[in-house]
Amino acid sequence: MSFTTALSGLHTAHKRLEVASNNIANVGTQGFKSSRAEFSALYSSSMLGSGHSAVGAGARLANVSQKFSQGEVDSNTGRALDLRIQGKGFFVVSDNGALSYTRAGAFIKDADDFIVDNQGSRLQGYGVDDNGNVVTGVRADLKIDTRNIASKVTTKVAQNINLDASINSLAVLPAFNPANPDTYTKMLGRTIKDGGSAAVAEVKSKDAQGRETIRVAAKPAVAPADHELKQYFVKTDANHWTMYTLIDGRHPIDPSTTSPLVATLTRRPDGSLSLVSDRDVIKQTSGTEFLLAGWKPSHQVDGVWVASSASSASNGGPIVLSLSEGGVNGVDENDVAMSREVPVFDPGNIATFSKPFSTPVFDSLGNQHEMTQYFVKDDTNSWKMHVLVNGRNPMTPGSSQPASASLTFNSDGSIRSITGGEGLSVENNSVTVTGWVPARAVDASKNSKKWLSNGARGSTAGIAIDMNKLTQYNAATHRTSAQQDGHAAGQLTAVSIGVDGIIRAGFSNGKNKNIGQLMLATFANEQGLAVDNNTRWRETGASGIANMDAPKVGSLGGVVSGSLEGSNVKLTDELVALIQAQTAYQANSKALSTEATLMQTLIQAI
Repeated sequence: MSFTTALSGLHTAHKRLEVASNNIANVGTQGFKSSRAEFSALYSSSMLGSGHSAVGAGARLANVSQKFSQGEVDSNTGRALDLRIQGKGFFVVSDNGALSYTRAGAFIKDADDFIVDNQGSRLQGYGVDDNGNVVTGVRADLKIDTRNIASKVTTKVAQNINLDASINSLAVLPAFNPANPDTYTKMLGRTIKDGGSAAVAEVKSKDAQGRETIRVAAKPAVAPADHELKQYFVKTDANHWTMYTLIDGRHPIDPSTTSPLVATLTRRPDGSLSLVSDRDVIKQTSGTEFLLAGWKPSHQVDGVWVASSASSASNGGPIVLSLSEGGVNGVDENDVAMSREVPVFDPGNIATFSKPFSTPVFDSLGNQHEMTQYFVKDDTNSWKMHVLVNGRNPMTPGSSQPASASLTFNSDGSIRSITGGEGLSVENNSVTVTGWVPARAVDASKNSKKWLSNGARGSTAGIAIDMNKLTQYNAATHRTSAQQDGHAAGQLTAVSIGVDGIIRAGFSNGKNKNIGQLMLATFANEQGLAVDNNTRWRETGASGIANMDAPKVGSLGGVVSGSLEGSNVKLTDELVALIQAQTAYQANSKALSTEATLMQTLIQAI
């Protein structure tokens, strides 16, 4: 029995050496789980039992168990299909339908675009429907869909826009022009006389040498002359007027210019008028009469207007500026205020619009175009919106005239009404650009380039611009969250895998779509799994059936892309185990040799 006891000890020490050596050999194997040899003692027994004084019969290998703790982390591998499980679970791979389970996450794409491991077994997971929604519950071989993503025509635009309520309207009064009656409301005119000038006698004197000289030249008398006084009144608003005064078509104080003398008149609540002049030369004498002082009569000399020697008026005093003449009242409160006009819109002239916002839109072939909305403030709480695509009319690309809509706002800044013009239909505060003809420039290198259809089409339903989030507050005009639903065609450029196992394909047009989701498996008893080659395990009755689900569901861990799980072998522990196994082997060898010596002695004694 001593021989068998020592031999069992040699066997167990050898097994311990085998397990430790295997662990050391796989210290660099991805996903490897270290093992340990577990032994049990042996005792001889009979039908009557071994009794309390039984001597042991050695030891035997009871089990080789595995330690399923997390392995070392190899991060930042730079490969999207390098996967690591952070937490519990196994990757599921299929070899022609035979399932096995692994923690080694070095996967690649094969020639058929399936995701496989180094042995060609296909990674298992869930597929997606046409909308990219994961179809859970149906296991499938994961495949990277490398097809181009088709272009999508733009059908809607969503955005948040605030228009600054505090900025001035671009609508302005027409520039005053005395030759254009459309630029003023009323005109009062009358003839006035200057004071003329008296004759000047010649004055002579003698110089130091006694010679006679003329000190003052004689001048004949100048008779009073007629001049044309005109007052032009522009009603700018209720109870407000601007008065322009010209004499002989010249400025009364500065005859070198044709610019008028300007004064503003305001009717007070009590009916009286107040006046403010650009020069302090007009004095108010009554509620309806004013005096102009400092007039310089002038006349033309060789085509140049110069001041004359005549006094300013026949009576030598200021000129009376009346607000009514011949039954015409220049400040009639019943007059209609002069209309203000917005400058003709020109996308190349920033003075003709308040703020533009551009949005990329796509036609049916995936060509990108630029749709620009130009906002023009034309009155209080009132705006115009002009729409151009590539600087052209959406329906008629040969024209640069915009499609336009009128917008009004409530006093709380919310949108009140939208009225669409030709090419813009309105429904539920949504402005739809209808009949868009995608176009391209022909002979773009020439100054007179033409715009013709590019062969694509726009959305048959039009491009709906959502205006429900359009506001007018006293804040800077700005836009946020601009979105549109069209895109160009795209080629696959990248694959990424999220912590939830969702596999996403990235395309050259900036779009992404889900193409699958990998699954993980857990077991009720991991120690019951059967170890297989290539760092895999197989399901057994002892392990229980595999519970498969998406990562991060229940107790399953997450997936980290671009990272691998290494071996969980602790090299120092294995080196200690080698020394212990070596010592045990030597000791059992010694017991065996001692038993042999005793047997030899006994044989010699017989």
